[in-house]
Amino acid sequence: MAIQFFNTLSGKKEPFKSLQNGKVTMYCCGVTPYGNTHIGHSRTFFSYDLLYRTLKDQDIDVAWARNITDVDDKIINKANNENVSCSQIVSRYISEQNEMLELFNLIRPQHEPKVTETIPEIINLIENLIQKEYAYVSKSGVYYRVRKFDEYGKLSKNKINDLKVGARIEVDEAKEDALDFALWKFAKVGEIFWSSPWGDGRPGWHVECSAMIHSLFGDSIDIHMGGRDLIFPHHEAEIAQSEGASGKPLASTWLHAGMVTLYGEKMSKSTNHFVAIKDFLSKYPSEVLRLVFLSVSYGQPLDFTFELTTENLKKLARLYRFVSLVDSYAEQTNLNPSLKEFDGVIFAELSNLSFKMKEFLADDLNSNGALATFFDFIKGVNTQLARLEKLGQKLRREDSVLLKTKWPEFKNWIKNALGLLVDEPKIFFENLRKYNLGSEISAEDIELKIQERTKARSNKDWIKSDAIRDELLAQGVQIQDSPSGTKWIVLI
Repeated sequence: MAIQFFNTLSGKKEPFKSLQNGKVTMYCCGVTPYGNTHIGHSRTFFSYDLLYRTLKDQDIDVAWARNITDVDDKIINKANNENVSCSQIVSRYISEQNEMLELFNLIRPQHEPKVTETIPEIINLIENLIQKEYAYVSKSGVYYRVRKFDEYGKLSKNKINDLKVGARIEVDEAKEDALDFALWKFAKVGEIFWSSPWGDGRPGWHVECSAMIHSLFGDSIDIHMGGRDLIFPHHEAEIAQSEGASGKPLASTWLHAGMVTLYGEKMSKSTNHFVAIKDFLSKYPSEVLRLVFLSVSYGQPLDFTFELTTENLKKLARLYRFVSLVDSYAEQTNLNPSLKEFDGVIFAELSNLSFKMKEFLADDLNSNGALATFFDFIKGVNTQLARLEKLGQKLRREDSVLLKTKWPEFKNWIKNALGLLVDEPKIFFENLRKYNLGSEISAEDIELKIQERTKARSNKDWIKSDAIRDELLAQGVQIQDSPSGTKWIVLI
């Protein structure tokens, strides 16, 4: 199946072709661990995860790296403020990040290089750039000559003469040009440092990624991914460094995840306007956040709200209720082999459902399109089953056989390709109870209502049956009929 991505470098959607057939090298930008991981950070991690899963689902061998910036001004400042070492700060928040990866079922890359473990490679790259006159030594460090790289701005579409010194361009009188950026910063009193041919110091922010990519994968990779906020100056600087040193394209395809806002405003730690992962998990199951992100194309901006999250929690519950229902039919053995009214078309479509969803994912990771296809399928199945139920009929034996083979395959595919439906429905709903806002009706009263409804159904009193169902629903209780009986959950 052909894959296509929206390539930031070309500015258009285009067919994806790897440098080596059947193999992909990919690098994704990680975080600077100096504070609590929040929802905005996690969006890029979920995008990386979806990309990796989609490539693997196409039987592609993926070599993947995601860096850890474990030395940075922010880390140094926090360490000084707390009177601890930089390594202690990094260890604290890397542990939190790793916990997040596990809780959200996010796949870890094969390589997670750290700046502090890549110093020799960084020094070698800088020496190469100095030798080729792309870099120079000043009184405050080593800088990259931006104007010497003719293609600077090709990713961000910035024209070099239009760039202004300011928010994202370092101001330093020691630079030849205000646009030049630091490759190596000479040490200041009280800062962590390493020895280099130019003096004690530490790497600039941009150079680490170029050095890591080169040391792991060589001069060129297939895919480079990160948040949209990294296009300029970070990824632009990476291109200048790497291609200035090697003369070869750094990456064929550049993918960028859209920004996440919180109720219409940028998330910011400085103003405390963000949602920490640990706070999110106190209110919602971890799988809900995956569905939130999958419901919007990875490249589009997303405005996070708790209303949106609650809506997706209901969608997730709907998915699990459907799984529980179909599991019950797949396990059913007492079937009527002579039934002709149900032709099995809906369940036969199960064979093609994963293929249709794969087509969406292969089209620039269109997870929202894939999910819409799944929900349409659920609606169609529920409609057919409701019709059979009111006719007092059961599935044919051949339909059940199809379910017994195709349904487990599909559930496994959903789990592997989208990271959804990882629990058994019973476990999901048991875990869900601790998040429920609660209903005024007691469990005993719910069971009595269900018994009353069951009696009405046995008498084919569908009006009363539906009225009881609607009454429970109005009180926040969702019921689901299945061959093994009627089940219920309290909705959020």
